[in-house]
Amino acid sequence: MDPVSLAFGAALVGAIATDEWPRVREAVVGLWRRLRPKQQADEVGAELDDLREQVLAAHHDNDADTEKALEGAWQVKAHQLVRADASVAEELQRVLDQVLTPTLAPAEQARVGQIIMIGSSHDSSTFTQIGSQTNYNRP
Repeated sequence: MDPVSLAFGAALVGAIATDEWPRVREAVVGLWRRLRPKQQADEVGAELDDLREQVLAAHHDNDADTEKALEGAWQVKAHQLVRADASVAEELQRVLDQVLTPTLAPAEQARVGQIIMIGSSHDSSTFTQIGSQTNYNRP
């Protein structure tokens, strides 16, 4: 699965339980509205409402397994969008960067921001792999 979909699902589940819930919902429904027919966007809105209830219940019960499963479900949804159209990854990244990740606590931001980088070199070739993590701590 692509890293943007993985990060999107994780950040969504974390952000949905914050005070920024209305903004998170609006951004994700808006994303689906741009990418899918209106009916699917309306369905996603209802799914997000249900997701929020499930996440809040999981928080209340200290149920990390349920939270992880919910992340996985939304990672799959995001990945399906990307598989249908690779350019969607840019839209997911924009919502991730501008809306979801900034709502998270620093530890959650770090978890979402982790990137797995894999590279290989063949036939005595050399390559350089450089990565960075955006600092979302804003004043």
